[in-house]
Amino acid sequence: MRPLLADGWTDGCPGEWATPGVAPSLPTTLPAIEDGAELLSKPIVLPADVIKGVLHRGAKMVLAGGSKSYKTWALIETGVSVATGATCLNNFETEKGHVLYLNFELPDAFFWNRVRTICDERQLTIEPHMLSVWNLRGHVAHWTKLDPQIAADTYSLIIIDPTYKLLFKRAENLAGDVASLMNEFEALAVRTGAAVAFGAHYSKGDQSQKEAMDRISGSGVFARDPDSIINFARHEEADCYSVDLILRNHPPQASFVMRWDFPLFITDLTLDPTRLKKRKPSGAAEKQYTVAQFIGTLDDEPMFATQIVRRAARKLECAERTAWSLLDEAKELGALKPQGRQWQRNPNI
Repeated sequence: MRPLLADGWTDGCPGEWATPGVAPSLPTTLPAIEDGAELLSKPIVLPADVIKGVLHRGAKMVLAGGSKSYKTWALIETGVSVATGATCLNNFETEKGHVLYLNFELPDAFFWNRVRTICDERQLTIEPHMLSVWNLRGHVAHWTKLDPQIAADTYSLIIIDPTYKLLFKRAENLAGDVASLMNEFEALAVRTGAAVAFGAHYSKGDQSQKEAMDRISGSGVFARDPDSIINFARHEEADCYSVDLILRNHPPQASFVMRWDFPLFITDLTLDPTRLKKRKPSGAAEKQYTVAQFIGTLDDEPMFATQIVRRAARKLECAERTAWSLLDEAKELGALKPQGRQWQRNPNI
C-alpha cells in the first residue's frame, strides 16, 4: 500500500487524489522490463527536438526568473516561435509544431494582445491549428479534471503558466508536494508525446551569490526534476538578464545575456553573463557620465533605441553598454518619450 501524504495526496500515481484511509489501486499498465543486449542490438531513436539543442518531445522544461522579469512574455514568445517554426531565445532553431498554451493568469483579451504584439513585432503569421490557447483564468480546476481533456499525439509543445495555480493544497517548499506536481506534468508529457514547459519564480535575495540550480523558490525539486532549465537572472545592466541553461539530455550550452526591449528579449553579445546584479555597496563611485550628457548628444527627431545608443556612444566616447544604461535611466526619468517604436527627447525636461 502506498502511504498517503498529510494533505491526502498519494506518493505514487501522478495527479491521483486519495480517499483518506483508502489505498488506491496500482496502475494496470507498466512498461516492460527490457534486456540490455537485445535493446542495444537495435537502432536507438531519440525523440525529436522542439527547441534544437534545448528541449525534446516528451521532456519537461522550466523557465525561471525573478518577480516581474517578463517570464510570461518569454513563454508566449516561445510558444509563438514553435507554432511558426521561428527561432526563439538565443536564436535557437525550433521544429514547427502545434502548441497548446494553458493560461491561468491573464484575462483573455490581454493574453491575445500579447500574442498579436509579438507576432507584429517579429512579423510572424500563425497558421490555423498551430497555436491553441486554453484560457482558464477564473476557471481553475483540479489537474485530474484538466488532463483528460488534452488530447494525445496532437501537440508538439504544451505550456503551463503559472504553475502556482495548480498547487491547491500543496506547498511549494515541500519536496513531496512539488514532486507530485512534477509527476503530473511528466505523465502529461509521456501520455501526449509533447514537451511540457512551465514557469517558476526565484527566491528572494542576491542571486549572484547562488548557484544557478539554487535560485528557484520553494523545493529543490523544481530544479532537480525538469529535463531543461532556463534561468533568467538579473544582470548588472538595467533590463538585462543572464541566461543559464542546465540540460539533462542535451550537450551544454554557453550562457548568454538577453536585453528586454518591449515586447521582446534581444540577445546582447556585448555583455558578460557572469556579471549578475548585486546589492549596491555603500560609498559606490560616482558615475562618469550623466543623463544630461547623454540627452545632449541627441537631436529633436525620433530615433530607434539602437540608433540612439550608437550615436551617444560615439559622441561620449563610451562603451555601448554604458550608453544602454544611460538610455534606461533617461527612460525612467522621462527625459525620453516614446514615439511608437522610437524615442524622442522630452522638451519639457
